[in-house]
Amino acid sequence: MSAVVRVLPRIGAVVSTAEAPWWSVRFPAEVHEPTLAWLRDLAACDVSQGTLRSYGYDLLRWLRFLHVSGVPWERAERIHVRALVEFLRETPNPARTGRSPSAPALGSLNPVTGKAYPGARYAPRTINHQLTVLHGFYAFAVDFDLGPLVNPVPAQRARDGGRPHAHLSPLEPVRLLPRAAYRQRVPRTAPRSIPDDAVDRLFAALTCNRDRALVAFYLSSGVRASELLGLRLERIDYGRRTITVVSKGSRSLDEVPASADAFVWLALYLAELGGPPAVEGPVWWTRRSPRRPLTYHAARAVLGRANALLGTNYSLHDLRHTAAARMAADDNFTLVEVQTILRHASITSTQIYLQPRLDDLVAKVAELHERRAAAAGVGPKIPDGYDAGDLAELLGLGR
Repeated sequence: MSAVVRVLPRIGAVVSTAEAPWWSVRFPAEVHEPTLAWLRDLAACDVSQGTLRSYGYDLLRWLRFLHVSGVPWERAERIHVRALVEFLRETPNPARTGRSPSAPALGSLNPVTGKAYPGARYAPRTINHQLTVLHGFYAFAVDFDLGPLVNPVPAQRARDGGRPHAHLSPLEPVRLLPRAAYRQRVPRTAPRSIPDDAVDRLFAALTCNRDRALVAFYLSSGVRASELLGLRLERIDYGRRTITVVSKGSRSLDEVPASADAFVWLALYLAELGGPPAVEGPVWWTRRSPRRPLTYHAARAVLGRANALLGTNYSLHDLRHTAAARMAADDNFTLVEVQTILRHASITSTQIYLQPRLDDLVAKVAELHERRAAAAGVGPKIPDGYDAGDLAELLGLGR
């Protein structure tokens, strides 16, 4: 390495284009043709525009890193990939800078939800995504003879050195493989569903019928955030109480049931608009004039305002987790039915909702110890100087 990278320069940009691949990387000032060729190839393979944009920013970060090191992209080696990983592991994420002094500390736990706030540095998933993008780009560059002779990003291999899951029978379970070089260990966390009483408080904190309709659909249908925001008026069936959304990934039109309450809030919201703005078109609009279709960032702001009032840090995806956990815990639903409603490709993804919630486990453990203490005829001794009623309330005894 010719230089130790401390900070990446703000040169180059990811810009939108009027035609496929819809996004391109300019570096330092002109379009970077090798990356454009790869993005065009992906666009021809029907990769979504959002994915192409994400890949563009990963490529731009890599080009900036090599620029500081004085290494042409086609001469990059494995040591440069390792140096990038070290840089991302140790360097603060610029997206976390400029926060309000009153904002919670980065990486701290929310005292109400128990969820962690984003950390100061790049997350392990972000680093792994960066490596996946670079491996795909260099594989394309090697195949099309654009300059590099070998792929500098190590690939994942099976224990025998072959291709992962080669010749795997569909009757066999998918075997876990060792992580490829430089891939980060990603903590496994259970899905965070929202307790019922907290859902009631969250709903009470919403300030308009549009926001109530949004949350009601998220909680009852389990659709993803972007899927609901893309809902169109002509795809609402009030009689069947279903909505038809474009599923993320497959992009198929799928009919999903929702609660009657969600349709009531939707009707109230549309009435506030003076009726639907058209027979066809987007359902969700901004409240201020001139009205524009509601974006993902605006929907996040809806939840952000409620979080600020409640002192919580719930996310839009937590609402999907909550809907899934409710259905999985209901005896009237089979796991396959929950999988169908959530549109999971594999039932393994649905099985994670069979895990009990931590709040429920805490209550059960407390109840267990209370029963054992009552059976033994003993209880916690209250020290002198403490009020027994106050201490019982503090520790949740006798509930």
